[in-house]
Amino acid sequence: MKTLKDRALLGAFATAASAALVVIGAAMPAQAATTNSSNLATITAGQTSTGTLVDHTCLSAGKAASACTYTTGVSLGTPDSVTRAQVLADSGLSASQKSEILATTSPNGTLAVSSNHWSQFVTGAVYTQTQNGTFYYNGSRVWVTQTYSGYTGSHACFTNYVVPPWNISNIAKSDSGSTTARNLYCGWNVDQAGIFTSSFSMTATVHTNGTISGAGATVG
Repeated sequence: MKTLKDRALLGAFATAASAALVVIGAAMPAQAATTNSSNLATITAGQTSTGTLVDHTCLSAGKAASACTYTTGVSLGTPDSVTRAQVLADSGLSASQKSEILATTSPNGTLAVSSNHWSQFVTGAVYTQTQNGTFYYNGSRVWVTQTYSGYTGSHACFTNYVVPPWNISNIAKSDSGSTTARNLYCGWNVDQAGIFTSSFSMTATVHTNGTISGAGATVG
């Protein structure tokens, strides 16, 4: 549903996203019995949390540590609140939708609906994988790809670059959870000329207060 103009900050990944490899509906990568994970802290607007992830399958295959070690991170932009004037002027909203949104006005007269742009990544010498998008929240509810009160967020999962003979396959994404927390998942496989295959994933969770947290990235 086409609604208010997306005011989210796309940041440094905007150019990469336009040229990214995106595979929709691919099978979820197989989950290994053991994983190495990089846990990331809960962050608020304007913050970034980073960690380190080591692919031990890659190391066992005799690859250099520099090619098997990755930096992981998640970042959150500056929130943007919806104004009364924007709601009233939006031709994409019905009268009932406008009434519903305007009913969320806070005591100080501002609207409770806000949006923010987030980005999560795994990056190293041989490839970078990113998931990012926009989510909406109002203090009691958070939503991403589902429409609520006339607003719809977004979720992308893509490869920024990969250095041959390394290969990225089985890219998959999902938006799941409840009305109070949405889990944004991105999974993929990494292999080198059939020598070995590793399954990677990263998850970020957005909350009703506009913060983001998650299990970070895992590899098995």
